Amino acid sequence: MSSIDASPLTTPIRPEPGHSTEHPPWTRSLMFRVVVGVLAVTALISTVVFAGIDHFVSRQFEALHEERVQRVAAQVSEGVERELYRLGNLSRLLAQDTDLINSTYYHLYLEGEQDHPVAAVGRIARAFGLESIGLWAPDGRVVASDGAGDQAPVAVAPMGDLSRLRDAESGLRSGGNDEFWLVAQVPIEHNSNVLAWMTLAEPMVRLLDTLEQTHSASIRPAADDAPTRDVVRIAVGREASSGTESNPVYLDVTAPDVVGRALTEVKRLLGVIMALSAVLLATALAFVLHWQLKPVTTLSEYIGAVGRGEFGGQAPLPRGRGELSSLVRSFNAMSTALARLRDMERRLRHQEQLSAIGRVAARVAHDMNNPLSVISSAAATMKRRIPSGDPLAEYVDLIDHHAQRCGSTVRELLEYGRPVTPRLQPVAPAEICEGILRRWQRRQPQSLKVEFTAQQNLPVIQADPLLLEQMLDNLLDNAAHAATPDGTVSLHVRADGTQVRLEVHDTGPGFSPEARAHLFEPFFTGRCSGTGLGLASCLAIARAHEGDIQVPEESAGTVRVFLPTTPATTAAQTVMSPGR
Repeated sequence: MSSIDASPLTTPIRPEPGHSTEHPPWTRSLMFRVVVGVLAVTALISTVVFAGIDHFVSRQFEALHEERVQRVAAQVSEGVERELYRLGNLSRLLAQDTDLINSTYYHLYLEGEQDHPVAAVGRIARAFGLESIGLWAPDGRVVASDGAGDQAPVAVAPMGDLSRLRDAESGLRSGGNDEFWLVAQVPIEHNSNVLAWMTLAEPMVRLLDTLEQTHSASIRPAADDAPTRDVVRIAVGREASSGTESNPVYLDVTAPDVVGRALTEVKRLLGVIMALSAVLLATALAFVLHWQLKPVTTLSEYIGAVGRGEFGGQAPLPRGRGELSSLVRSFNAMSTALARLRDMERRLRHQEQLSAIGRVAARVAHDMNNPLSVISSAAATMKRRIPSGDPLAEYVDLIDHHAQRCGSTVRELLEYGRPVTPRLQPVAPAEICEGILRRWQRRQPQSLKVEFTAQQNLPVIQADPLLLEQMLDNLLDNAAHAATPDGTVSLHVRADGTQVRLEVHDTGPGFSPEARAHLFEPFFTGRCSGTGLGLASCLAIARAHEGDIQVPEESAGTVRVFLPTTPATTAAQTVMSPGR
């Protein structure tokens, strides 16, 4: 059966062979630039944040830490002085002990009294928990010594030459192995005479341990090398010796920078968080761009189709009412307008061609009609005068037959060249189509199967019954020729939106691609006995009723006629055989 190339204004756009449905290169480049830009901005922000933290916050905490270490150092120095002061006061108090004075006096002047000073010194050491206490004779001899400590030496040598000492004093004394002692010494006098010197000593490490626990700091004797950046070195006095010069004693105070370590951890954690945030943000932006650019990608395909001259494609609308939706709507409106303009141009161009053909055909038909009439009349006269059985009768019949055939072609040319002027009236589509099909079936062989279906409650249309019958007769004739005598021809009538659709279908192979491309051209036919004017006349009749004809590519052997259900704009509209 014939098929008519009457594609609608809105046609789906198919990707060309080898066309990828992925994002085009420019969208991928845009996403790459956005992701790189986000990472660069995040890196710049991170640098600024870290520089600000390092320049302001870190320096503030460093100043606070230095202030704390200096305060701890001052308190350590004060603690050493207080401990020396305490030992000095204790030594002066113990120097007034009568028992100690008498035992020392008897020891020096009476034989066999050595145990009395030892007992007195032991009693004092246990009573006051002294680490080291000793009695020294003016000549430097140890009279008695004792101490509460088990590992430390119990007798610490006096500070300086006893023969030259006169007043009580306190200070530091080296005990070897970089150990220092807090020493207080006081003379033991009897009747204003110096009997001996008493030395009280405490290891400085005990005091330092107490200060460390109190101030949560590390306090140790100074090393030989220079102090590091986190160490404050303070002088707590001079080391007493028998010489005229003494070396200063230094302590290294180190307070743990808890806040600094916490700040370092915070900066490390902040760096990790900002790096992860940058990656997540870049990933989220890439996903959002991928999602947002999908309509743009689809739209680019439709724009490419418009560039190829394929008008009428309608890009799918994205969700929402944003700029992309407005852009797609504007494109769809432009594509529809271009399709209508292209269709109008095609119709106008075809109309001009057909008008010219119609005028020529009418002139030719008019010029040929008289000679054909003469030939037919002469053939009829000859048939009456030639006896039956004469061999010339067969030739006369042949002349008459072809004259009649030429006359039919001339009448079709004259009919085709005239304007189509429908006389519209309300028509029930199911009833009139069924009547037309019944009358057409009477002229067909009985072997041809004919089917008819109609939807219930179809709306009334405005149509010219005679023109409608002429159009359906042509379509059914084409279907019968394509289906062969043993095939099936069917007519279906149904509603399609605001139109009524008449669908003629046959079981034939349909039109070839070459025939499909020229179906509306006058005088083009696939039958040896056809004139090529039937389908063009059908299209002219359909458009005279403000309808159209379509032949779907997916269904071979099907022709669809669309007629509007709304009344026509005029009671009788004139249409000159338009082209598609």
